[in-house]
Amino acid sequence: MNNWQPVASPELIRLRAQTLKKIRFFFEQHNVLEVDTPVLSSATITDPFIESFQTDYLPLTRRIEHTHYYLHTSPEFAMKRLLAAGSGSIYQIAKVFRQGELSQRHNPEFTLLEWYREGWDHHHLMAEIDQLLTLLIAEHLPLAESCFISYQQAFEKHLHINPHTADINELMACARAQQLDNVLDKTDPKDRHLELLFSHCIEPLLGKSEQTGQAQLCFLYHYPATQASLARITETNGVPVAERFEIFINGMELGNGFHELNNAQEQRDRFIHDNEQRKHNGQQTVPLDEHFLAALETLPDCAGVAIGIERLLMVMSGSRHINDVINFPFERA
Repeated sequence: MNNWQPVASPELIRLRAQTLKKIRFFFEQHNVLEVDTPVLSSATITDPFIESFQTDYLPLTRRIEHTHYYLHTSPEFAMKRLLAAGSGSIYQIAKVFRQGELSQRHNPEFTLLEWYREGWDHHHLMAEIDQLLTLLIAEHLPLAESCFISYQQAFEKHLHINPHTADINELMACARAQQLDNVLDKTDPKDRHLELLFSHCIEPLLGKSEQTGQAQLCFLYHYPATQASLARITETNGVPVAERFEIFINGMELGNGFHELNNAQEQRDRFIHDNEQRKHNGQQTVPLDEHFLAALETLPDCAGVAIGIERLLMVMSGSRHINDVINFPFERA
């Protein structure tokens, strides 16, 4: 049987349209400019945990410097180039693409809402995210008061360990106590041990009120400095932490944000380290985005976030599978 029909119901198709309309109205009211950036680029993200789709440009009449291109996994690099050029605060609703991500909460092609606030830090941005998401979700789902908790506080609360000071032996002992032994060993990096404990023991508990059992927006901030990605690093109580946050509701991540790093050399060093890790893992190394690195020299102080529209629609509609909120998911694309 040829399954040509859309998967999403007419009601969910309308919900997506209404949600995007509300998002655009919100940013118009807050004087944030909508922008558009390329889907294809000559470089891509170096993160070892994200793989890009690749394609080739086949010139017909002339040669160009780059023939190998990537579908973007996020509009982040190009949007920061706009910020560096003086755009002011901006947002974008973009189709993005990631290899290997096909599950109950993942589709290789999905939609990101990404926005940047010039002159803001991550705490200021979290407050605006809370405002927008509450506006969108509360009409469909009763929400308890939002929760703001540090990465360290979450580990201490649920696992009784300090993630910043615990060594591999302590983390492995904690994993054994949680019936997660024999998954990793001492040769695995500390961050993998932290991610194992976080994904299995903490993340499922985030975004649900302990008092009422209602859903709540939970903002988890100040990740380990080794997980900074594109965020600045600061020191809290003598410990270096990343000015990075993630948003959860009912045990599901909705978005990831940073107080953005604008030190080009430090960012280059992180990209090089990522490529070294990719090589160690047997993954293909990728070219650095030199346009982006050059723009960082003049990137203003800003904070940014990316939120998955499909996951947001899952929350709003009570859907259990991402396919329910996509007209033509990967299997029918």
